Amino acid sequence: MEELTIRKLANTKFKGLYFRLLKGDELASPEIVKLLAIAVLLLNHKTSEIRRLGYRIILFYGNASGQYQALYDVALNSGLHPISAVIGSHFSKDDPRSESFIRNIVGSYVDTFRDQGIVLTEQQDALRTFVQSEYRKSSVVVAPTSYGKSELIIQSVRENPKRRVLILVPSKALLAQTKKRLIYADIEGLGKVVTHPEMFSMERNNRAFVLTQERLNRLLNENAGLTFDMVFVDEAHNLLQSDRRSELLAAMLCILGARNPETSFKFLTPFLCDELSVRVRFLDMTPTGFKIDEYIKSERFYIRDFRAGRGETKLKLYDHFLNDSMEFDRKYANCFELIKGEALSKNIVYGNKKKSIESFAVELAAVLPPVKCSLIQTACDELEEIFDRRYKLIDCLRKGVMYHHGSIPDTIRLYLENLFSSSKKMKFLVCNSTLLEGVNLPIERLFVFDFTKGRSYLSSSQFKNLVGRVNRFSEVFAPGAEAALKKLESSIYLLGVDGYTSKRADLEAYYQKAVNVSKRDKDTVSNVLLEATNIVEGKVSELYDDAVARLENLHPGVVRDRECRYVQTAVGKLLIANSVSEIDVFSEEVAIDAKIQQSIEANGQINTVDRLMLAIARSFIDHFDENREYSDLLRLKEEAARNFYAMLLDWKLNKYSVKQTIRLTLRYWKKLVENSGNDYVFVGRWGDTTYRESKHESWVRISKKDEAERVNLAIVRLKDEDDFFDNKIFKFVEVLNGVGALDPGFYKLIKYGTADDTKIKLIRDGYSHGLVDLMLEFYPETVRATLSGEIEVSPHLVNKMVKNGESDLLIFEAKMNLKPV
Repeated sequence: MEELTIRKLANTKFKGLYFRLLKGDELASPEIVKLLAIAVLLLNHKTSEIRRLGYRIILFYGNASGQYQALYDVALNSGLHPISAVIGSHFSKDDPRSESFIRNIVGSYVDTFRDQGIVLTEQQDALRTFVQSEYRKSSVVVAPTSYGKSELIIQSVRENPKRRVLILVPSKALLAQTKKRLIYADIEGLGKVVTHPEMFSMERNNRAFVLTQERLNRLLNENAGLTFDMVFVDEAHNLLQSDRRSELLAAMLCILGARNPETSFKFLTPFLCDELSVRVRFLDMTPTGFKIDEYIKSERFYIRDFRAGRGETKLKLYDHFLNDSMEFDRKYANCFELIKGEALSKNIVYGNKKKSIESFAVELAAVLPPVKCSLIQTACDELEEIFDRRYKLIDCLRKGVMYHHGSIPDTIRLYLENLFSSSKKMKFLVCNSTLLEGVNLPIERLFVFDFTKGRSYLSSSQFKNLVGRVNRFSEVFAPGAEAALKKLESSIYLLGVDGYTSKRADLEAYYQKAVNVSKRDKDTVSNVLLEATNIVEGKVSELYDDAVARLENLHPGVVRDRECRYVQTAVGKLLIANSVSEIDVFSEEVAIDAKIQQSIEANGQINTVDRLMLAIARSFIDHFDENREYSDLLRLKEEAARNFYAMLLDWKLNKYSVKQTIRLTLRYWKKLVENSGNDYVFVGRWGDTTYRESKHESWVRISKKDEAERVNLAIVRLKDEDDFFDNKIFKFVEVLNGVGALDPGFYKLIKYGTADDTKIKLIRDGYSHGLVDLMLEFYPETVRATLSGEIEVSPHLVNKMVKNGESDLLIFEAKMNLKPV
């Protein structure tokens, strides 16, 4: 007998019957019997994708007919206990199983998988047991989003009170969320969660650390004896990439392992094909793997191309099992009508470019009616107070539309995410890949108008990760949740939209590559510090040599199989410690050191923003290696650019509010036009025109923009420039400070915006300037200094702020750091 394959199945009469089920056509009883018989056959096949097709038929039939007996049996036998629990709780009284002995036995069995009101799947339960048994061993956990990876971290911290646990996260936003989860978990003896290098001292027995790799690097450099017992690497798939941040992450893992060979590493990721892909060079670690392969959700993948010249295309459903599609009669005039017609209560619209995301959100909001919601009104009032009443995000919110990208301040993004979860009227979230990393929101539908991330298409794994955020299990099976089983059929819409989707993008071909069950995913490993990366002659070999030399200088002795160069000066050590990759440190350190020392001897320590920017340009930018990748920092060679950043720093030192800096930016642009005689202003990715030799649309003609457009440009550009300073320029400030070139008080002002030590300690703990000023001025009784020099804030602060009607945003921020009493 020939082996059954999906391709062979697609060439039988089964296809017509199956497609009618997908389309929602009414089936005759003999057809239903035939379809269910085929499903049973498929469920017993040895091939996983064929078994999944059998489950898909049973699920879709149950949802279409309301007859869930078959799904109940399949779920029980497959360990999908949340489904069994939902169906079992809705048996009608005349159903023979409602009060039967077997029913009670089965119910009792399902209850053994119940934890705090939530029923776990068999593999979820096994995952918890696995993590508990592997506390002292390194492991890789591959589990879809919402499978409880965050709970595993909390469980590990709670059950290991004498072990020092580090959680490495890729972003400040995820850092704040993880810290909040730990604080709200009521872990006995947790103490202060360290999220900043300066929060730690050896005398305070800190148990839990949540850091990015950059902050960990500084922490390890400043504390040579610090070790960890357990290290979680969240969103561990980032480790596989070839960028400098991923290299630094790998280097940090090497150093942690070298400092304490008993450290256990836990890699958490929603997608990874081979657990050995995360093996790091120079780190003696072979992790065991636990991979979730349960199939609970079965998606519907729709396509509708509205781009000109594509003919009269209809809404199509692409079936990722049979690799074929069918048309529907549902017609829409444009993409916004489709989104309105197909949307549910909570919807994500995915794009790539920040500018396109804002533009799409504004167009979507324009076709929607205003919504009434006190939560949204409060948020609009907050944003108007902080930014400007013409901030277009405010107008979008009033229509139940929100946009979310990296040019919105971190705290505001977290505040908006909370609003999206809390307000029933907040229906649409237009976003990009900032949502892919650890952001957990209630999402019921996904619309995609641009399936790229950066300059590349979303990989199959990235797209599946995005799809996995729709109808998370914690939302679907939450106590009291409605229509749980229908939510297991998540609907995804891939849209072709003029002005937003690339003209070359082939929608159906992308689905075939990204979600077709016959395609096999492979890990793409390009980080030179990972064992799976093939080091070939040329650029890869050069990157490898540089990464290894930097690693050895960060922790001498960790590299054993080769001779390495070592830096000879304090400035050389600081350049490597601060991850300065644009300079060949080994050849330039002496010259850089001499320049800095000459400057100190001639002019004393740096204490003005103008001198600081000039010192950065002369001491560092002038020594950039031209053979390395291009750096935006080269713009600091120009006096106008240095003056611009000196101006921004001056605003910071003067403690201007966001609203004031927006007005000052508008004034700056106006003077720029008046003084230079032309109206071209550089705005980076927010531009719409080229200028001089530039091939990229990185400029705008500012005189052609109305006042509201200028305000919105100022808002995003201020955030972008703030990020540029923090992520690109400030490492040179740290180097200068490390060799004594900066006045200590001036350094504090540049870094923290204040020289007050109490305020600095609170800022390091994660509080904003605004909240710090408020609590010290109006709630000083909630802040106290301990004998060890720490600053502690009472949770009663939140209650007092609520009682006094303080800013909703500041209350939200306080709740991110304190659990209200």
